[in-house]
Amino acid sequence: MSMETKKDNHIALKKALEARTGHGLPSNFNYRMMNRIRLEAERQRKRRRFISWMSLILGALSLLGIGLYVVVDYMEFNLTHHLPEIEKLPFDELAAFYWYIASLVFILLGFDYWMRKRRRKTTHE
Repeated sequence: MSMETKKDNHIALKKALEARTGHGLPSNFNYRMMNRIRLEAERQRKRRRFISWMSLILGALSLLGIGLYVVVDYMEFNLTHHLPEIEKLPFDELAAFYWYIASLVFILLGFDYWMRKRRRKTTHE
């Protein structure tokens, strides 16, 4: 091999290495990767919390339903036999009362949602 061929190979190798280093990882690669990992971990944590709460609520409602079924069906429990002094309201007054309570519940739930959303927005800024 001649000296000129070695020099040409050295220059070609140097150019190839320079071109290779120009296409490396971006400077903020570690930050972005760790941010993605953190976001995925947070998403999985929220999902596990949601599943835990839903299973807890479902279990509690199931136990409540089974207990109510046993008391009413098997024990033949009737509230009017045990508390005869309860006066029955006419249907119109009773329905109006329940509509009033239901509307209050929805108004308060909406206000609670709005306040939570507003608080989340102010804490993230």
